[in-house]
Amino acid sequence: MKISRTVATAVIAGALALAPTAAFAYGAADYTNTGTVSDTTPAVGESFSITVVGPGNTPVALTITSNPASIPDSAIQIAGTRSLTKTTNAAGTAVFTVTLAQAATYTAVVTDSVSGEVLSTQTFSASATAGGAAAASGGQLSATGSNALPLAMGAGALLLAGVGGVVYANRRRQGAGV
Repeated sequence: MKISRTVATAVIAGALALAPTAAFAYGAADYTNTGTVSDTTPAVGESFSITVVGPGNTPVALTITSNPASIPDSAIQIAGTRSLTKTTNAAGTAVFTVTLAQAATYTAVVTDSVSGEVLSTQTFSASATAGGAAAASGGQLSATGSNALPLAMGAGALLLAGVGGVVYANRRRQGAGV
């Protein structure tokens, strides 16, 4: 009887812990535009935009990497940064303005910040002159995801604490002769 109550409590606690994750999960299917680049062959120093349309009031991240990797991060500006998270407006639109300071091939990765899902990956070339080299196709995906180790360690510590509490209560009860 008491074991089934303990198991039921553990199952309910697990369901409550996972409930917010399911409620906030958005995926690529929820976005009507996963990332449109206004100019796939921008000139160095010329601003262009990347537009994402999806659920309203949802954070979306844009990360830009250069190829070759020897190009410094300072050669990339996304409203002053190399990686930027914006929240879509009530209509579900987020627009990133990007300026590249050196000629190279760049990869833009748009990520849903809630689920961590990659919405789009686009490769394009910046040239020293307007309308330069054609956009490169394909390319490698950026490393995405999260580090689950701290969460797993925290969950394990809570589990050990719970098991320890149950063992302690059982020993105390047996010692009292109940």
